[in-house]
Amino acid sequence: MRNLFQSVKFKFYFHKFFLGKNQTRSFFNSKMKVQLEKNEALDKYSWKEKVERQIATARARFGEGEAQEPMSDYGNDIGYYGPATIGGQKFQLLFDTGSADLWVPQIGYNNGMSTSHNTFDSDKSSTFKTNNKPFSITYGSGSTSGISATDTFKFAGFTIKDQTFGLSDVVSPDFTDSPFDGILGLALDSLSSLRAKTPFHNLIDHGDVKSPVFSFVLGSKKDGTNKTGNELIFGGIDPKYSESISYNQLDTKNGFWQIVMDDALVDGKSLELSKKSAIIDTGTTLVIVPPQDANLVHSLIPGAQYVDGTYLIPTNTSVIVSLTFGGITYNIKTEYLVTYDAGNGQSVSGIQGGSVTGSDDVWLVGDVFLKNVCSVFDFKNRSVGFAALD
Repeated sequence: MRNLFQSVKFKFYFHKFFLGKNQTRSFFNSKMKVQLEKNEALDKYSWKEKVERQIATARARFGEGEAQEPMSDYGNDIGYYGPATIGGQKFQLLFDTGSADLWVPQIGYNNGMSTSHNTFDSDKSSTFKTNNKPFSITYGSGSTSGISATDTFKFAGFTIKDQTFGLSDVVSPDFTDSPFDGILGLALDSLSSLRAKTPFHNLIDHGDVKSPVFSFVLGSKKDGTNKTGNELIFGGIDPKYSESISYNQLDTKNGFWQIVMDDALVDGKSLELSKKSAIIDTGTTLVIVPPQDANLVHSLIPGAQYVDGTYLIPTNTSVIVSLTFGGITYNIKTEYLVTYDAGNGQSVSGIQGGSVTGSDDVWLVGDVFLKNVCSVFDFKNRSVGFAALD
């Protein structure tokens, strides 16, 4: 048990990739609270390309039985990331409950291409070790590969010696514009491509966290960065929500944070779904559902259109879509359901069709939903909990 009480707040600013100087962090009784900033990456692609890339990436991640984080995504509220060091070298890492590996690019990756990203130099770390075992991950729009290694990993005020991580030598070119350098996977160990314990599992084994849980509150640019607190707590739950959390047991042992979903509703009208489950994934922007379910959802939204493979909804819609877990219904704010502007009074819907797991019974529930709740991931009890933010 640590005796230290310290206050530190993390804040970032992004244009290509910049790190702000104002930092505060709070820590008490081995519980760490990290204030996150959203990925406000360059608006490089059209709304249709954004949706296609996100669905393709999700299909590659989950359809192959592996959890891979997209290397670049664009638009507001795409990803949430924060600082860490490996071997004393600084990185920005995407916090991702849909994958279970830690990786960063090494110096000279992609044959020495010019980059704005932080890279790892093994010559600058006296604690670096490797057996040169190769690893490779394929993404929806690219790939990364390199070697498995270990080094001292520090994040959120914690220190883990000999943490296994992937040291990437080849990374997809579309990674160039991402505001983060690598990924910190927060799924369960059985999902790890590196066949290693995740950093959070190591924190539990070392007795570094007060409780074997971590929790997210994901803010939205539409609400203002600081309205919801925009936080990730390792080892605890924000006291504002801790008494309201309702838990759901995992319904598989595949390594995903996957739970039973009772139903979905549109303006209070039940879709009468059954035998559905949901993968809860902070690394996915949209809610991606089986095509027949996407059709059903949008058939109840006035003015919804299906244009060239993408669902559009009126920008001024007032519809409320809700998901039910454990008998409790959680609303998705209308402003979160409305995503990219498609012109002519239409916007891309935050719910899109795609059988990303090859099953008609699985929904991939990303940030469009998670911005509405405090989400808690309980490692010991293998459960996911939610509390509505409003």
